[in-house]
Amino acid sequence: MPTKISSLFAELKRRNVFRVGIAYLVGAWVLLQIIDVVGPILHLPETIAQYLLFLLVIGLFPIIVLAWVFELTPEGVKLESEVDRARSTTTQTARKLDRAIIGVLVIAIGILLFDKFVMQSGPGPGPVSTGDSHPAAQAGTPVIPAEAAIHSEMSELGGPIDTSRQAKSVAVLPFIAMSNGPDDDYFTDGLTEEIINALAQLPELLVTARTSAFHFKSQNLPVGDIASQLGVQHIVEGSVRRAGEQLRITAQLVRAADGFHLWSETYDRHTEDTLAVQADIAEKVASALNVILDEDQRAWMRQAGVRNVEAYTAYQKGYELFERAHAGDNLISLLRQANQHFETATRLVPGFADAHLRHSDLYSHILMIHAGGRLDGNITDENVARAPGAIRYDLDQVLQNTGAGSLQASAEFDRALLLGEWSGLAMLVDRALTAPGCRTAMWPDFTAAFGKGEDLRHAFARSIICDPLLMSSRMGLALTDLWLGQPQTTIKLAESEAGIAGHRWLTLAYIKALFMAGRTADANRATNNRRHTESEMLITKAVLAALQGDAPTASAFQDQYLEKYGPDDLDSLLLESVKGQRNEANRLAGLIDRRPFGHLVLLQAIHRCTCGAPFDLEATPVFAEMLAGSGLPWPPAKPINFPLKDW
Repeated sequence: MPTKISSLFAELKRRNVFRVGIAYLVGAWVLLQIIDVVGPILHLPETIAQYLLFLLVIGLFPIIVLAWVFELTPEGVKLESEVDRARSTTTQTARKLDRAIIGVLVIAIGILLFDKFVMQSGPGPGPVSTGDSHPAAQAGTPVIPAEAAIHSEMSELGGPIDTSRQAKSVAVLPFIAMSNGPDDDYFTDGLTEEIINALAQLPELLVTARTSAFHFKSQNLPVGDIASQLGVQHIVEGSVRRAGEQLRITAQLVRAADGFHLWSETYDRHTEDTLAVQADIAEKVASALNVILDEDQRAWMRQAGVRNVEAYTAYQKGYELFERAHAGDNLISLLRQANQHFETATRLVPGFADAHLRHSDLYSHILMIHAGGRLDGNITDENVARAPGAIRYDLDQVLQNTGAGSLQASAEFDRALLLGEWSGLAMLVDRALTAPGCRTAMWPDFTAAFGKGEDLRHAFARSIICDPLLMSSRMGLALTDLWLGQPQTTIKLAESEAGIAGHRWLTLAYIKALFMAGRTADANRATNNRRHTESEMLITKAVLAALQGDAPTASAFQDQYLEKYGPDDLDSLLLESVKGQRNEANRLAGLIDRRPFGHLVLLQAIHRCTCGAPFDLEATPVFAEMLAGSGLPWPPAKPINFPLKDW
């Protein structure tokens, strides 16, 4: 038997069956690599590689049979049985096959180098700018100051700048989904954010937060430009391709100053290995930036984030709806849709703190709309009754699933503020505004009216350094400066590309800032010329008339607003106050005070008015009792003197 096996092996070798098989396998592999590289460029279907692999596997057996049965001779292909062994040319054929295999391997190496250093070197496909103006400006988004400008902003605030940490600064751009499955984009975004979460565990690194990094999704900008806008020195970028349960993930770390690749790697893994790949990428990036990792730091990085692909996909879907809700008029409906996805995420990962935090926002808005006396057919009495318990549960989950730091301190403040548990609220405010980290509370703006303006400004500035493109922090800083009597910051933001179609509160603040700066004519022009909704325009015109001491005109715009848009006790309280109608303002404040969670709307009135106390405490006994135990001062600050308001 051994002799027969040896003879068979020798005959297979003589007939070049092994060489033919090797040449076929190498050629098949090269063909698959070519499809893998050029497929996305030619927009070939994702399944083409799977079908090709199936055909190549099936084709191997007949190729082996043909190599055994036939022989290549100078006269052409003949049956092996018809060839005289003495005249056989299998030795020459073997040399030709060897050269062919070597040639194919050279091609294979060339494809690998092309894929690694050419296809993966750019920031990825996206719309290309065809003009000289900045792409961000074309998109109607702000061009944020470069690193030096952000440092200057912090210096003006007296905030320390850790230059050693800034030298190790990095932004992880959203990885590109190279496949087009229904959830591939969300999956890829989730992977990117998990890498951000892991790197953020390292105090030696300054890591740009999600909002700013994701601003550059699908924008084909040079790495240096992106790094300049984000104030970082390094960029991580990559791509993800999914085919069923198989993944190919590429990642690279680029030094922004010269475009030099400090590290790059390609991972061919199964979907269930995603967490290991995320952790490995984060650790390799940290090592490339000379961050020395001990076992505790590695453990923190590996445990950071959600660590559940399905949960993060659901969260990404909810977050997209959450952002749309706050950018338009369909707030409650879109937040309800977002909450369906947040609930999926928290069902899969019960301790998903960010999902619980976003989930609570719907119930806060339900309570404020109801307490403000606005009519909304989407809100029922059952919704209002359920909202406090939902807020309490969500924020308790946030507190239970976050460590010490800015997120926990902010959640403690948000919970106390929203639920009306104001005993010691001033202490919670101080803790939330000074806690280390980049996160700010969801509802910190109200504290500017109660002597916390400087601390609030520092908190927003820290948040901007971590997340330069986060509009809420920049708007918060601009509004806080209005309270501090520094209208130029508000004017600067409102006149930026972001502010042209800005938030209703920003538009109103802009008009006030122009008036404070002595630019009354500009305030009148902006009221008439800025792009805003009619409801926003009517309120703004009424406030501007009050600033100019014209009560009849202010009342006329107020009447138009109420006639068209129905009752709104919050805006009515604001307008009656700036017109100097103290009794009517107190009556409206009393109505709000008697409703569940009216304290939130009264805080809104104080914040939006910037006129000191828009009502008397005696008119709001519930609010007055809460304030007495909070440690916050009364009356609020009065950055603007409305000529018609004499109290």
